Amino acid sequence: MARFKNEQGEELSLDDILQDSEYQAEFDRKIQKAMEKNKATQDAEMQKKLEEILAGREDEIRKNIQDEMDAKAKEEAELAKMSEAEKYKKQLDTVNQKLVDYENKLAVADREKKIKAYIKEKGYDMDAIMDFVNPESLTDNFQDRIDSINEKLQDRISKGVNERLKDEEDKILGNKGGGNNQPDFHFEFQSVKPETK
Repeated sequence: MARFKNEQGEELSLDDILQDSEYQAEFDRKIQKAMEKNKATQDAEMQKKLEEILAGREDEIRKNIQDEMDAKAKEEAELAKMSEAEKYKKQLDTVNQKLVDYENKLAVADREKKIKAYIKEKGYDMDAIMDFVNPESLTDNFQDRIDSINEKLQDRISKGVNERLKDEEDKILGNKGGGNNQPDFHFEFQSVKPETK
């Protein structure tokens, strides 16, 4: 690689060389060309990967489309055989099922809102408890279940802290002798926030 030197024989840095507008223009052209080549290469690789993915799933996609078409044709054939009253009843049943599903979703959302309000009111850890709660599986009498979950979480936390303190008491307290003349720690964490007056 050729080294550029100034009149005093000192080697020039790239920044010094690029001060010359001709070198700067050539440098810019080469950078632009390299970026275009890199983009073209990446585009080609992406297209190749996409084609591989689609080729592997082509049969699956065709089967799904065919299944949908078959189901639609079967439904249309059934509707053609039905009388007007039967068609109306089928539509009514479909609408009723959608209504029931919607009411269930609404009830679950309402229950989740009540659960969160209860957790907040009690001062429990919202994120920790919600990790263990499925509003769909709880009834409207969820309070005992939430209290039980919170109690179990607090017990685990207390046990973990006490074990850690027992194992590393000297390290935590800064004792160098390692003597165990300090009382055991027994933190009993309260999950309820204290009332402010």
